[in-house]
Parts: sequence; structure tokens; C-alpha cells
Amino acid sequence: MENFFFLEVSDTLSRVSLDVTRDVTGESLFANQSDQNTAVVSPYLLWRLGEKGTLKTGYRFRDTSYWGSTAISKRENQGFADLSVEASPKLTLSAGYRFATVATDIVDYDQHDLNGGFRYEYADKSFLFGGIGNSWQNFSDSRDVSNLFWNAGISKDFGQLTATVQTRVVFTEDPLAISTKENNYEASLEKTLENGAWGGAVGYSKYTDTGTRAPDRKKAYVSGFLRQELAPRLSSSLVLLLDKVSRRDAADYAYHLSGTAGLNYAFNDDFSASLSYSYIDYRRDWESSADARATNRLILALKKLF
Repeated sequence: MENFFFLEVSDTLSRVSLDVTRDVTGESLFANQSDQNTAVVSPYLLWRLGEKGTLKTGYRFRDTSYWGSTAISKRENQGFADLSVEASPKLTLSAGYRFATVATDIVDYDQHDLNGGFRYEYADKSFLFGGIGNSWQNFSDSRDVSNLFWNAGISKDFGQLTATVQTRVVFTEDPLAISTKENNYEASLEKTLENGAWGGAVGYSKYTDTGTRAPDRKKAYVSGFLRQELAPRLSSSLVLLLDKVSRRDAADYAYHLSGTAGLNYAFNDDFSASLSYSYIDYRRDWESSADARATNRLILALKKLF
């Protein structure tokens, strides 16, 4: 029904990293990775509450399957309600509730999520936002846990420069765990150039198994990027990342450095070609190259959009 009843159907097959702290899909075609297929079917209703409010209610089925690895597949049935009210031209209030039953290869659980938040435009293209909620999980092995989650920050537009400081707690998809909570703190800058942009971020993340409440991984990182249009159809890019991961398995590499430089040329009919060079370095000790692992990779890619 137009502007009232909607149906979302999607299926995504992708290559994902088994380690939630590091995305290695751009560094290798197979190491520490798995094929992930995510199918989603979600019918929902969008209720108009006057001129300034909307209520979205519906059902969502999500099937996340992993092939060729020890990753944990999940099947989720979820009912949800999301309320959004424009209290003023600059202030938007929101609230939501979700109930889900999740079946995994290891254990099943029910989850209730309740949250509320706001978004305030205190200056042109500058925002103050915040939200907080709680999640209750009831596992089939008689464990009951409760976890706070939030998302808060401030974004300031200085014209061609945008600065953002944000903290959040989210439940992230972890292929090797039943349920993982990520605490993230990040500050970022992005500057728009005449024919491109540059930016960077520094942050810290902590990962916790929600079932056992045991923190098992911590990551500190700094990243930067540069995009530049060299000609009407030719563009260049540079991406740098340095991170340190601390985990209970101390045998793994703690330090990770990667850099990728590339060129992209756009032909007609949504056809493009790109050439990129990547250098990836893993070390147990930053000051020593003993037992280090380095990779040089050159990739020529052709892409067509339909």
C-alpha cells in the first residue's frame, strides 16, 4: 500500500573477516576469512502521526550463514517499533523497542531492546546527538544478562572542515561469537578540497562477550585518507591504517600497519578500471621486525555497474 505498507527483501553474499577487530578482506583472498550469506525479509508499516511524527512497526527475519569455516550461523525473528518525532525544526526525538528470538549453532536466546534518543542541530550542518538504551538477553542455558548501550557525540561544521567526537556501544556481528558488544570512542576530522578530500580518525574499541561479560579484545587505532581528482575521469586515493590489538591470545600479532595507494579511471556506461598497490605489515613488537609478516599486493580491477 503506497506510503504505508512496505516490504524489504535482500540477500547478500560476501567475504568477511573472522576477526571482528580487523577487516582483512582487502589484504588476502582467503586467510582468516569466511563466506557470509545474509538473507533479510522485513514487512513493516509506516504510520504518520500528524505532520511531524512517524511510527515504524514491523517484523524482520534475518538468516546469517557462514560457509567453509568454524563461524557461528544465526537465525533471528524480530518484531520492532521505532518512533520519531520532530519536536522543532532543529530537534528530533526518537524511541524504539525490539524483541528478537535468536537461534545459533551453539545456544538460543531471546533479546529485548529498549532505547530513546535525540538529534539537535545547534548550528548550520552541526549536530549534537545522543541516545541510550538497555538490552536484556535470556539464554537457553539459563543465563540472563543485561547490558547498557548508547550512541552520543557532537559534530561541528567549520565550512570545509568537519570535526566529530563520538562514543557508542553497539552489538556487532562477530562470526566467532554468539553475541559481542563493542565499546567505541572516536574523534575524526574531514576536510573538503576543491577536487577531493582528506581526513583522519583516532579511536579505541573494547569487545566484550555479552553472555559471559568477559572483555577479550581491545584495539587502539589511527587512520587517514586522501582522495583527489586528477582529471575529469581520473582520480587517486591513499588510505593508511595503524592499529594495536590486545587480546587474551597473546600469540597473535599485536601491531598492524596497512597502506593502499590507487588510481581509478571511469569509462562510459558505468564501467571503470582501477590499479592499486597495498603494503601490509604485522608485528608482535613494533620496534622489532623479528617474526614479522609483510605483504605487497598489486591489484588491477575492472568493474561494471548494472
